[in-house]
Amino acid sequence: MRNIRLGAVLLACSFCAGGESFVLKPSETARMEITVEKTGLLSGKKHLFVFEQWSGTLQFPPGKPEEAVVNLSIQTNSIRCLDTWVSAKDLRKIEETALKDMLAADRFLQITFRSDLVRKSEGGDHQVRGLLAIRGLAKPVSVSVTMKPDAGESIRFDGNASVRLSDYGLKPPSAILGAIGTKNEMLLRFTVVATPVPD
Repeated sequence: MRNIRLGAVLLACSFCAGGESFVLKPSETARMEITVEKTGLLSGKKHLFVFEQWSGTLQFPPGKPEEAVVNLSIQTNSIRCLDTWVSAKDLRKIEETALKDMLAADRFLQITFRSDLVRKSEGGDHQVRGLLAIRGLAKPVSVSVTMKPDAGESIRFDGNASVRLSDYGLKPPSAILGAIGTKNEMLLRFTVVATPVPD
């Protein structure tokens, strides 16, 4: 099924039974993941992390899709590493580093995103601009999003954004005196389904 322009989707949804509010939550088809590439001796390898717990809302005034607002909260302690190329022992170390050193999940319980602008890009996708807060520090990011209708009146969103660790005061992890490193950029990718809130 072909992608539908954001303006058309949101405008159509303004006439949906249920009104202006949608919810975002985990499901069998939803996914929230981060990919981090290695450097040095492990160049070409990637760490794949997923977040198992998150929630969000989509709200907009009827007939004004450009004023749509997305709010998303991700539980930091729900991060899991899905690498299949490391040992079980190393997998535990990678998760521990992500939880303690990078996310400080014991002090910062959530990663949050709030949009402030939606606009169509030349390629037919849409750019959703907003503030992404990691470890309590909010920085502007631009998320590339495509969408298509899902079951009933729901809408499926697929998107990605590139985020630099250094923007949040984080130093890319390294090992063996720097012979094994991590790129500064990490790729956030997601598939979420927005479901109308019943009247």
